[in-house]
Amino acid sequence: MGRVLKTTRPVAAVRTIEDVAAIESRPYDELVTAHNLYDLLLATAQQVGGQKAVTVLRTPDPADIGISQTHAGLLREVTRAANMFRGLGLRPGRGVAAFLSPTLPEVPALLLGAQVAGVASSLNYLLSRDAIHDLLNAEGATVLVIPARHLDETCWSKAQGVLEHVPSLETVIVIGGEAQERQGHLRLDEAMASCRDDALDFQPVADRGAVCALFHTGGTTGRPKLVQLTHGNQIHAAFGFAQVFGYDERDTVINGFPFFHVGGTMTVGLSVIAAGGHIVVPSPYGLRLPAAVDRYWEIVEHFRATVVGGVPTSIGALTNSWRDGRDVSSVRMAATGGAVLPKAVGSRFEAVTGIPLFETYGMTETAAAIAFNPGRGTPLAGSVGFRAPFSQTRIVRIGATEADICAPEETGLVQVRGPQVFPGYVDPAHDIGTLSADGWLTTGDVGYLTADERLVLTGREKDLIIRGGHNIDPAAIEDVANQFPGVQVSAAVGMPDQYAGEVPALFVVPAQGAGIDLDGLKTYLEANVHEPPARPRSVLSIDALPVTAVGKIFKPALRDLAIEEKVRIEVSSHCGPHAVAKATVSMDDRKRTLVEIDVSGATPEATAALEAALRPLPQTYIVRRQA
Repeated sequence: MGRVLKTTRPVAAVRTIEDVAAIESRPYDELVTAHNLYDLLLATAQQVGGQKAVTVLRTPDPADIGISQTHAGLLREVTRAANMFRGLGLRPGRGVAAFLSPTLPEVPALLLGAQVAGVASSLNYLLSRDAIHDLLNAEGATVLVIPARHLDETCWSKAQGVLEHVPSLETVIVIGGEAQERQGHLRLDEAMASCRDDALDFQPVADRGAVCALFHTGGTTGRPKLVQLTHGNQIHAAFGFAQVFGYDERDTVINGFPFFHVGGTMTVGLSVIAAGGHIVVPSPYGLRLPAAVDRYWEIVEHFRATVVGGVPTSIGALTNSWRDGRDVSSVRMAATGGAVLPKAVGSRFEAVTGIPLFETYGMTETAAAIAFNPGRGTPLAGSVGFRAPFSQTRIVRIGATEADICAPEETGLVQVRGPQVFPGYVDPAHDIGTLSADGWLTTGDVGYLTADERLVLTGREKDLIIRGGHNIDPAAIEDVANQFPGVQVSAAVGMPDQYAGEVPALFVVPAQGAGIDLDGLKTYLEANVHEPPARPRSVLSIDALPVTAVGKIFKPALRDLAIEEKVRIEVSSHCGPHAVAKATVSMDDRKRTLVEIDVSGATPEATAALEAALRPLPQTYIVRRQA
């Protein structure tokens, strides 16, 4: 008799940390039966096979459905795709199937099929061609999946000549035809035509520790930082989301994230599917399309969605696109994560829509799963919720040489350990300082645990800049700036922003006896920083960078300077050119950033406008008008 496979639907309602502990009192393998991603799909096909699993819209018109698959249908397509990729030589330990495509109707099944056959990687199609080549070479990609020109001109163009630049690459699969007899190119429909969909031609890997996915995070050039995720990482993340968010077969979830991000593949992707739920992709470009935001609530109403959401910038945009009269009575929760949620943004969303907003917290390195507000319970504003079942979260004192555990309510560095934590980066050099030998992942975020073990984030120690959920490695900016004539050294940090949470600000130090053409530098950065979101909003020249006692650049001091620059910009915008402001940046007793501003030469109305402009920012601002 074969193994009885279970979906990841909740085994019990989670409202408190005691409910999480009750789940952990049961044997793990009794609750989590899957050994690979294919097992998850077999379970849903067996138990809820006739229910919808994946719907992808061609455009944000809810009637323009590109594909709508049941769980049984999804299993068949994943089986066909897995057999195709195995036939192309993909297997565990040999080759990588890379995807350079928006979320076209074929992509969800193809991406899962590649992971069943071996290892898959979904690339950020917004990157430059050179950056894409660097990533493909770092991965050792053997198969590349792209759209035909008529489906996406940008992706098609960036893939031209790729076989010459990536020696490991053997085959380019083209979705939608147009292979045009190019050497090494195959049409997807022809490649899939002879592949069976009723059973795998091979035995899928049974080791949960086998790597099946690569995600790039941070830098993309030189030594790209590539995260390895295993079958077990993703299975456990899906289980954790389902238990605490409460995903089950009754859920229809709008998935507006790109599939090159774990938000798209995990948070509102596999986590929903594995529980027997239904994901709806509102356009191949998610919520990047203005029309997808404009028609979002129409899509929600049409599909009777139960879960909505997005990164904080999307939450703000969806609030603006709300129209009274829409029937969203089916929605039980909105979810947000990927960046700091400004209090004003969350409060306005809830006030306008009437939908409770639940924060979650994760990283690429944890398959997006660290903490969740309980979806069947009550969210606590400002908290990202409880840990995933069968995982651990601890707070350690910053700067301690050994793990010095903080008391409840005491702020420190967030660390996490559990089955969802990745085994390491492709380049082990990147593991140093991030992943310990005993499995603890240092997140780089600062926060504390409440008495009932909810996690509250108060800041971030790590240098990563998170712009609207998009991870930006400062080195990707600094490496470019440091090549510009007259620049001795540079450092990039996040500057607060009402819309994106933070945007890059760059500080440059002139070489001795040299000057820097700041306008020329800005133009140079626009041309040479590969990721558009990474291009600095502000470029400032300073005499020297602040450093620690051992000579390392001290970025917390630069972040304070970036806050002061933000204050200067807002004062100039709202109080006029004759107003003068002095900003003092400090920490309150919870180590949260406090900014005190003394303004002179401004009217009471202008001062009030300044206060209103600063209110959505994640820091606390106190504005005092001087007579």
